[in-house]
Amino acid sequence: MHAIYRWVWTLGPGNPMIARIVQGGSRRAQHLWVRMGYLGALIALVLVGLLSGGGMQPQVSLTDLAKSGTWVFGIVAYGQVILVCLLAPLFMAGAIGREQQGQTFDILLTTPMSNLQIVLGSLLGRLFFILALLLSGLPLFAVLLVFGGVPIASVFVAFAVAALTAISVGAVAVTISVLRAGGRKAVFMFVVAVGAYLIGAYALDVVLLRRVAAAADSTTWLTPLHPLLVLEASLNSANYRAPGPEVTGDLPWLLRFYLGRPFAAFAVLSLLGSAVLMVVSSLVLRQLPSLGLGEPRWLRWLKRKLRLPVAEGGGERRRPGRDVWQNPVAWREANTRGKVMSGIAARWGFAVLALGAGAGLLAAYHFEALPIVPGPGGRPMPAHELFHAALLTLLLLEVAVVTMVAIYMSAGAVSKEREDGTLDLMLTTPITPRFYIWGKLRGVVSFLSLLIALPVLTLAMVAVYSLAGPAMGWEQATWTYSGVTAGGGRVTTQAPMVLPEAPLLLLAMLVPFVALCVMAGMSWSIKARGVLGAVVPTVGIVGVLALVLGLCGVQAAASVAFVGPVLNAFSPATNVMMVINPYEHVAGFAGNEGMSRMGLAAAAGIAAVGYSGIVYAMLMGMVRGFDHTVRKLSGTG
Repeated sequence: MHAIYRWVWTLGPGNPMIARIVQGGSRRAQHLWVRMGYLGALIALVLVGLLSGGGMQPQVSLTDLAKSGTWVFGIVAYGQVILVCLLAPLFMAGAIGREQQGQTFDILLTTPMSNLQIVLGSLLGRLFFILALLLSGLPLFAVLLVFGGVPIASVFVAFAVAALTAISVGAVAVTISVLRAGGRKAVFMFVVAVGAYLIGAYALDVVLLRRVAAAADSTTWLTPLHPLLVLEASLNSANYRAPGPEVTGDLPWLLRFYLGRPFAAFAVLSLLGSAVLMVVSSLVLRQLPSLGLGEPRWLRWLKRKLRLPVAEGGGERRRPGRDVWQNPVAWREANTRGKVMSGIAARWGFAVLALGAGAGLLAAYHFEALPIVPGPGGRPMPAHELFHAALLTLLLLEVAVVTMVAIYMSAGAVSKEREDGTLDLMLTTPITPRFYIWGKLRGVVSFLSLLIALPVLTLAMVAVYSLAGPAMGWEQATWTYSGVTAGGGRVTTQAPMVLPEAPLLLLAMLVPFVALCVMAGMSWSIKARGVLGAVVPTVGIVGVLALVLGLCGVQAAASVAFVGPVLNAFSPATNVMMVINPYEHVAGFAGNEGMSRMGLAAAAGIAAVGYSGIVYAMLMGMVRGFDHTVRKLSGTG
């Protein structure tokens, strides 16, 4: 018994890896700012939810207050899981790679610590900070209970789903770090893969699987494998519930448990899968140098086609020559990032899933196969409203993924080179600070061009459908709008599902916005010694900017004819909403459609010029202070 207790103690609380990571990270100011920023984001979500739900009006009944509390709780619960999925790679992906970059990895393997201690300590030590983030939001959930309408069991379910998601994502990240012997290179692949799974699996369940299920409001076999679907099944059981015994009674007990109890199945699969990954990681930890030898012929052929390094003969790795751009820094950022098979597969896999989800959504709408969703008053939501809502969700997820990847990549653009010593070597060349920073910006944006193109192409598919619909006799390509004009009269018109110029309007805003995210990340990357110290303030700045401009822009666009759309165009989230359906989000759009469309184009141009001006000003500021900042951090200034 004593031996078992000692073994558990050395793996858990007495693990020196956990003690070192927790004690070292708890003393860093950036971890405090992460917790404060996370709690601030949750508070902002609560305030926005209460404002939109009418819970902060002067005269509000207890029933309305309870409804607002339920609505806000759902927003915060879903947002919490999404934030965990986005923040977990930041804390977890460098679990083993950071040890190797600090040249302590080889020393770590010579200690008496077992493989399981190293792997489990890396997981639990960094998982501590994610669980601390979740606990920081517990008082906020307790306040929501005062409003009523939220069972206390739902609060624990929401936290359990978020915690289990963090454990699963952390286990996968540590395994990737162990197998690849470097977690930072896997951050891009990991973020894209998580985003692609959240988008693709949810769209597959909503568009296809629910329609072939036993009932329209029944969960599917995919529900226990997706955290957002598990949340929906637990918090919205009236419209999305597990099948009853009359459906699963004849199935084996394991399938009855899997289909009939989605949350319990999700918990078991998360914990069991994480345990299996930890065991596999511990088995291969000290065998990393022997992995990857003797590549098969098909793998070498595929690597040559993808222009990846190929092990030839005695293990020498060769690659064909390449033409370098006039700016080698830009070429290096655009062509050497993510050039591993897993990174390429993740990037193109996300592209295929995103475009496939858009095409599937459009096909479901055209063939009238969208699910029946209750709208206000309990009536079924019209097909065009449901399509606009689903399209908005898909585009927002795609924009969120490209924004987070841009921040992650730019935050490590300079600090990574400072850590591995290549920045000092590069500064001895004739490369000037302006040449270096501009090359970084151009290279990262060029590398992100595929992800930037995804929401534009998704919107372009709908725009082409709207253009070709009237000629092909497709009634679904238009919808009937009936509203009030700016002069107070009523107008009814046949509106296209999406304006033909909508993809161009989105592209005009998205490219400079991504460039702004890259510049913000690089600005903090130059000042910070590590990637975490650059990512946290960048996410905070970009998030506050989008939130403030979005809240102001939505109200202004609905009340002011020209200034409102201009202000709204500066926020990516609300701009997407305005571009998809300007008839209902722009004041007086249907009353004077020609001038209103010209106003939207002018708003997109102003937003593009404004963001470009900010990027140029930041570029000049970074160039002027580059030498001083680099010397200061290197200890020579």
